[in-house]
Amino acid sequence: MADDNKGEQPIIIKKIVKGGAGHHGGAWKVAYADFVTAMMAFFIVMWILAASEETKKNVSNYFDNPGVFSFVHGKMTIPIDLGMKNVTGRNDGERVGDGSGKDQVMDPHEMNRDTYHAIKEAIREKAIEDSISAEKRLENTAKDIKDFISNLENEKQDLKEVLNSIVISQNDEGLRIDLIETNDDYFFKVGSSEIRGEIKVILKELASEIGKLPNYVTLEGHTDARGFSKGNGYTNWELSADRANAARAYMSKTGLWDGQIKKVIGYADQYLRIPENPFDNRNRRISILIQNLKVSDLEIKEEDFN
Repeated sequence: MADDNKGEQPIIIKKIVKGGAGHHGGAWKVAYADFVTAMMAFFIVMWILAASEETKKNVSNYFDNPGVFSFVHGKMTIPIDLGMKNVTGRNDGERVGDGSGKDQVMDPHEMNRDTYHAIKEAIREKAIEDSISAEKRLENTAKDIKDFISNLENEKQDLKEVLNSIVISQNDEGLRIDLIETNDDYFFKVGSSEIRGEIKVILKELASEIGKLPNYVTLEGHTDARGFSKGNGYTNWELSADRANAARAYMSKTGLWDGQIKKVIGYADQYLRIPENPFDNRNRRISILIQNLKVSDLEIKEEDFN
């Protein structure tokens, strides 16, 4: 029997398990990624084409100088440049030529006093020039705001009385825009810091125009001399400050660049507009002061060289 089985071969059984579709490689993933990228680019282009001129300008400004925008909220975080260049290289030292065609960096600490004073004087002259330019620009902004108010009066007759309560003046401090209450509740609900809907249109436009400027802003709240208390220690002082702060919050999110507002002050009835009648409604107002840029604001300080 053993001899009979000697020539037999072992039997091998192959089991083929059939699964899903066959392997096609990863080329389709690359094609799909290209397609998605192309669609994203297409929709971005369509969005830009449909956007307003202001939005297009902001997008252009971002790509020209992304460093002035916050990556958190997309707003500008420093004033718009007036054209002043970093002639001192105050972060990297003074750039000077050595005849090789390449700039060399000189440590500010190694600058001799003559070089230092020459650079400082050049910067001061540029600062004076820029301050004059900024003042003229502020005058143009005042005209633009007056034109906006005039046009809005014609378009919306129901806002005419409210718009007539806005007084624009210019003095040594800068451009002052007073939103004056001639009625009980044009701008805010009585005894409240809640901004009425009608005034939001005006505040938004003001913020849009002021946000184009490099100037800092102060917001002031004023009340009349009528006694006001909620019985919990909340007085005209708190009310005037809260109203100024409410204007700050709304304007900050509708046009002003981050950090443009430097002060928010509540004056209560300490600076009456109509001092001969302390109870006159016109003493209640919000004042927006666009501060003049001084030469000292534009100059580079001595410590910047240290």
